Amino acid sequence: MMVETDEIEQQIERIRTGEMEERRDASRRLGAGGEGAVGPLIEALASPADNDARWYYAVSLARIGLPALAPLVAALRERRDPAFRRYAAATLAEFGPEAVDPLVEMLAVEGDDELRGFAALALNRLGEPAIEALTRAVEGGGTLGAVAGLVLWRMDEAGIKALVGVCAPCEEAAVPGPDA
Repeated sequence: MMVETDEIEQQIERIRTGEMEERRDASRRLGAGGEGAVGPLIEALASPADNDARWYYAVSLARIGLPALAPLVAALRERRDPAFRRYAAATLAEFGPEAVDPLVEMLAVEGDDELRGFAALALNRLGEPAIEALTRAVEGGGTLGAVAGLVLWRMDEAGIKALVGVCAPCEEAAVPGPDA
């Protein structure tokens, strides 16, 4: 369903100024609005807003789904506001496996440790779907491999198991039992 520009702006304003039920309804409408709402929602997410409004903008983007992926990735790379980046990265984590590769690529961005940190948090939140791509990055070595290894380390058992599997192949990782 395509929503008209005026309707998009009205719903964004309802999120900015409305009470909880108005915000919920506006978020649902924007989420159903499709690709046409992506740009205005990213701009709203980037504008100074209270955290509640930003949360509803992020939820709206997540509801739109994959049409929001590439524009949100680009905005996350370009914009330096930590509050925007926090919500944008959390939104990307909601896209599931489709967001893994762009997030892993962000781990390799030199000179922007904050971007790497937000990408790492999103990958950690994604969990299992990110493990294979992170494992490949570790195997590739370099800065990306080191950062990907840290992300795996923070993923609890599944991530640590993958990291150990890369760092110590099965034969080397075999630890003799107490009877050996």
